[in-house]
Amino acid sequence: NISNPAVSLLGRHVYRLDVNAPIGLDNLAHPSGVLKEAEDYCADAMGADHAFFLINGTSSGIIAMILTACKAGETIILPRNVHKSIINALILSGAVPVYLMPEIDEDLEIANQPSLEQYQKAIQAHPSAKAIFVINPTYFGAVGNLRAIVELAHAHGMGVLVDEAHGAHYYFHASGSPLTAMDAGADMSSVSMHKTAGSLTGSSVLLMKGDRYSPFEIQRSLNIINTTSPSGLLIASLDGARQFMATKGKQAQEETYKLAEYAESQINGIPGFRVCGKSHFLAHGCFDFDRSKLVIALDSLDINGFQLYQLGMAKYKIQFELAETYAVLCIFAIGTKKEHVDRLVASLREVSKEHYHPEMKFADHHFDNRFPYAFIRPRIAFHAAGMLVRLEDCADKISKEQVMLYPPGIPLICPGEVWTKELVERVASYRKEGVKILSTYPDEFEVVDQAKWRKFPLYQRRFQEYITNRRTTPSSDGYSMPFEGGPHKATV
Repeated sequence: NISNPAVSLLGRHVYRLDVNAPIGLDNLAHPSGVLKEAEDYCADAMGADHAFFLINGTSSGIIAMILTACKAGETIILPRNVHKSIINALILSGAVPVYLMPEIDEDLEIANQPSLEQYQKAIQAHPSAKAIFVINPTYFGAVGNLRAIVELAHAHGMGVLVDEAHGAHYYFHASGSPLTAMDAGADMSSVSMHKTAGSLTGSSVLLMKGDRYSPFEIQRSLNIINTTSPSGLLIASLDGARQFMATKGKQAQEETYKLAEYAESQINGIPGFRVCGKSHFLAHGCFDFDRSKLVIALDSLDINGFQLYQLGMAKYKIQFELAETYAVLCIFAIGTKKEHVDRLVASLREVSKEHYHPEMKFADHHFDNRFPYAFIRPRIAFHAAGMLVRLEDCADKISKEQVMLYPPGIPLICPGEVWTKELVERVASYRKEGVKILSTYPDEFEVVDQAKWRKFPLYQRRFQEYITNRRTTPSSDGYSMPFEGGPHKATV
C-alpha cells in the first residue's frame, strides 16, 4: 500500500501476490498441501518419483544433492569443468573430489565431456566412491553417454547426481532432444526451469528417482540452505512452466530446434562466422549435442569473441549468452522468435562487413587448457590460513578461492589447486581483454599462507615433490591427494 519506483514499474498486483506462507499456501520446508500437490504434478511430468521446488536456483539443488549423497571424507567422482556451485558443495560437505579431465576442444578453447572410459577407470581406481556427478549438458551443449554412465555407476553401488542447469527443455521430450537424467535412470538431478523452460529467474527443481536416497533426507539438506521466506511468485512460475511443459512443450521445443537450424543455415553463409553443430561436437569426444545451443566460431575477423560480445550489445542490442576467445554462444529457448533470429543474422552481417579480412588469421595464442593440479581438497584449502598476493606472484601457490569467468562460472582454479605460470598468463590475458573475472578480492588473489598454516608441515614434503616433478593431474599420473580420505588429523 505504498508507492515507490518498483511498484510503478511492476504494478501493485505483483506485490499483493508476494505473500509469505499464509494459511492455505503450504510451507516449502515441509510441503503437505498445495505445494506438495504441485510438486507431485511436476514429478509426474518429468518422469521422477519426487520433485522439490527450488527458489535459490539450481545451485541450491546441487548443494543439497551432494550434502545428501556424501559425508565428509567420502569420495565423489566428477568432471573438473563443473559449475562453481559444485565446488561450494564440496567445501560444505567435506567430500573428496576425484576430478575427471574433460575432452578439450582446442579449436574453440572449451571443455566438453569426459569419456565413458574415464568414468570406468575412475570407478575402478576408487571403488569406495559414493557417487558420480554428471553434467547434462555442458553450457555449450556437449552431452555424454548418460545412460551408460548411470548403468556403470549403479553396477558398482554408486549413486548418480546430474547437473541439468542447461537441460530443462529436454523434459519437453521433443524429437531429437538428448536423454533426460530421469529417463536415463539417474538418482537425482537439479534442473534450471528458469533457463529454458519458462519459469522466473532463480526458480528450479530437484528431481529424485528410485530408492537409493530418501526424500526426507533430501528435504533436510534443502532446509539447511533454503530461506525460510520463499517467494510465492517463483513457486507459482514453476507450476505454470510445468503446465506448459506437459501440454504444449513438445511442439514448442521442436519449433525452437527448427529456428536454430534456420539460424545455422543463415550464419554459415556470412564470412567470418561458422556454426559448430552436432558433427563438430561428435568429432570432439561428445556422445550427443544439444541443438538449441548455437556455438558460433569466429575466423578472419579483427575482433575476438570477447570484443564481439561487448559490440553486440553496445551497437546492435544483441545479448550473447557468453564469449570465448574464438567463439560466442547463443541459446535458443521456447520464447525465441524468428524476428529475434533475423536481428542476430543481420547484426552478424554488419559485423562481417566491418571486421572481416580474408587474409587475417587469429594469432596462435592457445593456452594450456588442462586444469590445475588438485593438491588438497577444497574444504581443507578453504579453512587454511591465507594471504593475498598479486596475480604475477601466484605461480606455485595453493589457491584458497575459486577464480572464474562468468558466464560460464566454471572455475579456472579451485580451492586446493596449485597456480601455474600458464594459468597466471591466461588470467592476465583475460584481464587485458577486459573480461570480467570473478574472485574474492578486487585486485589480488587469496592463496594458502604456508608459513602460518599450522597443518602445512603435514603436506610439505609432498608439495615439494609436486613442485619439483611437475606432475599434472591424478587422472594422468596417479598422483593422489596426501592423506585425503584417511583417518588423519589433517582432513578435519
